[in-house]
Amino acid sequence: MISLTRAPMALLCVALVCGAVAAQAQATDPAAAMDSAQSAFFKRDAAELARLAAATAPWAKSTNPTEVYAHAYVQFRALQAAVGAKRNKDAAESGAACVSALDGAIGRDPRFAEAFALQSACYGYLANLGGFGAIRNGSRSGKSLEPALALAPQNPRVILVEGFGVYFRPKFVGGDEAKGCERFGAAVAAFAERGNRDPAPYNWGAAEAHYWVGRCAAKAGDAAAARRSFEAALTLAPQFAAATAALK
Repeated sequence: MISLTRAPMALLCVALVCGAVAAQAQATDPAAAMDSAQSAFFKRDAAELARLAAATAPWAKSTNPTEVYAHAYVQFRALQAAVGAKRNKDAAESGAACVSALDGAIGRDPRFAEAFALQSACYGYLANLGGFGAIRNGSRSGKSLEPALALAPQNPRVILVEGFGVYFRPKFVGGDEAKGCERFGAAVAAFAERGNRDPAPYNWGAAEAHYWVGRCAAKAGDAAAARRSFEAALTLAPQFAAATAALK
């Protein structure tokens, strides 16, 4: 029997063992790692994203394209979180890890549309960091998106990433918020056609598509439409902190 004086330490050990087991499970299952990364991003849990990035790091050079993609996706979520928190150094590191891993995956499979789309998104967020690399990363984002659109023009994640690019791109290089909002709406429709969830691990983006439609509606002054979209995002992802905040 554990003595009362030793109980706190025993409980701590149990917690550490459970955490290690969970991390190991995530590191051997790409779909689980991606689900955990998405949940951590929605909850704004940067520490969990960092743990997942470390756990999936061995997959960066894997010959299994699903493992490479999952690692890149974790880095993408870490990149988004770091950009939102203005941790530019962390964002740059996560973005570089994302695009580098996907370079390898695309090199082995030049028809990997999901990889092209995710790489475009990572370059796009890197462009948001500004500085001397902004134009270069913006251009690379567009170049990665071109094959994704050619290979899978109806893929909802491809459409969503296209929306991000158009919405956030400066006007002098073709940015157009109205067109970006239209693409977010098209992504919502494309996700709906697939039941809002593709087979794992390529099953992210539906909640964000609704969220960005809501942002567009709010900016246009349609509060009722915005609320419907934010509520739809939360139906798909109840932990989506940004959507919760948008309803307040």
